[in-house]
Amino acid sequence: MAVRRLSVSVPDEVADLVRAAAKESGQSVSSWAKDAFQEKLRAAAWRQQVEESSRELIAAYEAEHGPLSEESRQRARQFMREAGLLPDDKGPTIC
Repeated sequence: MAVRRLSVSVPDEVADLVRAAAKESGQSVSSWAKDAFQEKLRAAAWRQQVEESSRELIAAYEAEHGPLSEESRQRARQFMREAGLLPDDKGPTIC
């Protein structure tokens, strides 16, 4: 596998924590960071898939039953936040 060098700037305290975490896991900082980057990318892809699936589900529901009320949309957003499917901040609008 080809590799490419990246330069990443982080605050001192983050750098110290990363070095300690890498050492504790028996990895180099580069290997630990690669794993962290891959985990973050998987999470982003999963969130995107959840968003797309949610939009499809809502569109199918609305095609059969008509538009969701604003109250129903707010309840759905709250449920998704509580289930960890949406961030607590505004984030993307799914419904």
